[in-house]
Amino acid sequence: MFNLAAFIDAFWNLLPKLPLTLSFTGLALVGGTLLGFVLALIRIFRIPVLSQLIVVYISFMRCTPGIVQLFLIFYGLPKLLQQVGIQTDSWSNFTFAVIAFGLHCGAVMSEVVRSAYLAIPKSQYEAASAVGMSYFQSLRRIIIPQMLRISIPVIGNNAITIFKESSLVFTVGVVDLMGQAQILTQRNYGITLIETYIAVSFIYWFCSMLFGRLLAFYQDRTERKYKIMARRA
Repeated sequence: MFNLAAFIDAFWNLLPKLPLTLSFTGLALVGGTLLGFVLALIRIFRIPVLSQLIVVYISFMRCTPGIVQLFLIFYGLPKLLQQVGIQTDSWSNFTFAVIAFGLHCGAVMSEVVRSAYLAIPKSQYEAASAVGMSYFQSLRRIIIPQMLRISIPVIGNNAITIFKESSLVFTVGVVDLMGQAQILTQRNYGITLIETYIAVSFIYWFCSMLFGRLLAFYQDRTERKYKIMARRA
């Protein structure tokens, strides 16, 4: 039978791990977004060899399970770096988890950025050139703002996905929300297992829903602002 007191106790014991889970999500998203921009630029400008390698990299990241990628980075990256003289003994499990998720996020974000770039009509570049803007000025003032408007929903959904899939990092020893849930269930010999996992589910659900609502609100404001500017133009 469901024990409300056990649920409340589990909830308050899980909550202190929420900041770590959120910081993990933020670091993986920021790192992945920066990597995605670089990868997208290489593909947009069709740099030989690198462009083809990135296509393979993106395909691998999108077609293999996240937990497999996490294990490859956690167990394989230290051995690979040792071959070039880099020691990773002082690196935390958290660091390897961020790298793994950042690499996965980078593959996804590169496609988002490239699609947003290709969605901008060529007439926008021509109009910018006609008023005397350089290519980089047109990117900064006209193209990138429109790319952000197009890609914001996908970036937001990607952030929610990373937040939810961060529950995998407990498998490499990171004590996040899911890791703390494991500790609590083992401490109680599984007696409060159901209450604990309902509590952790509630935290993931509430945070994901809240972020989704904030994203929808921001997107709505952005669209209204864009329409007002378009009318004035």
